[in-house]
Amino acid sequence: MTAHDRWDERYETVLAGLLPRLAEERPLSAGCGLRAAGLDSMAIVELLVQLEDAYQVALPDEELGPEAFETVGSLWAVVARQLAAAAPH
Repeated sequence: MTAHDRWDERYETVLAGLLPRLAEERPLSAGCGLRAAGLDSMAIVELLVQLEDAYQVALPDEELGPEAFETVGSLWAVVARQLAAAAPH
């Protein structure tokens, strides 16, 4: 298990700020569905901007297929991969 396997409070705060239905479910579980929580195409754009800003990473388009936005855990996996890639080795 790496330091990026489990998200931090910042991730939950960003998600809950854009998807108020998730605020009721905190702490979040990896299986929480993002679309069921109200994620739509407009919210995706804002979510990506906020995550990139919060973590100072660029989330590459090739990582952002529909499967990335299925659950809280699937989206975190994309963020975590970028954090791991940006970490000094």
